[in-house]
Amino acid sequence: MKIRLLLLALLGFAVVGCSDTISGKGVAEPEVARFHERLKSRDFAGLYAATGADFKAAVTEKKALALFEAIDRKLGTLRESNQVNWNVNTRNMITTVVLVYESKFEEGEATETFTFRVHDGKPELIGYNISSLDMLIK
Repeated sequence: MKIRLLLLALLGFAVVGCSDTISGKGVAEPEVARFHERLKSRDFAGLYAATGADFKAAVTEKKALALFEAIDRKLGTLRESNQVNWNVNTRNMITTVVLVYESKFEEGEATETFTFRVHDGKPELIGYNISSLDMLIK
């Protein structure tokens, strides 16, 4: 009887831990769309405000706003964005989702990498990387 209860408890923990893994990509993708909408509308302060605590600990608001402004100034308005890769990983009950997009702007192209931590079905942006030769040479 005790073994049965233990197995049932372990199964319950596994299911709870897997729910963010299973739904992680699906809950993070709309956050990328919101990020892009804020970028298009030049709501750079809103972009920063929507990031998670780890992002804010790694990047000051001043530097983040300077990055978002540079993207807008050098690449222009986002025209289209297509997801080209993704990864979901759960370790020690922490789910991390990485989404990679090939994005076309008015004045160039870029690869954007978004990293989210998902907890209880809620995504939190903890990392953003933009790689663009067009942005670097302008």
